[in-house]
Amino acid sequence: MKAELSVMLNVQDVDRSVKFYRSLGFDLRWETKGEDRHLDYAGVGIGDAVIALGRIPKNPRTMSKDYADWVSTPLGAGVMITVELQGVEEVYELAQRMKTPIDSPLSERLYGTAFMINDPDGYVVRFLRPKGVYA
Repeated sequence: MKAELSVMLNVQDVDRSVKFYRSLGFDLRWETKGEDRHLDYAGVGIGDAVIALGRIPKNPRTMSKDYADWVSTPLGAGVMITVELQGVEEVYELAQRMKTPIDSPLSERLYGTAFMINDPDGYVVRFLRPKGVYA
């Protein structure tokens, strides 16, 4: 059975987040612009992994109370996304060139080869080549 997963992150600035992920080798999968011509929603992907990025409305009156409470927590708080891929070294080199904040450098772990970064909104993204998967 083949399964795919995408995750959606609330972000302050979708344009900024798209630029950040594209600098790491992701491509733009889709986009929706708001009336102000800035991105409200976009999807970036690398291989079969997709991250959707949604802009938090600037006007709290346009949000329901539940939504406002949900997005008022610190962005990135306790969230880690894992992107499994074969070319983890290539993405690590891109991250270093782009001076991306690296939480933990590329290293061999019990579960595979991995490194972790922080995106512009504080989400932790782990890039991982699991042991034995891409042998």
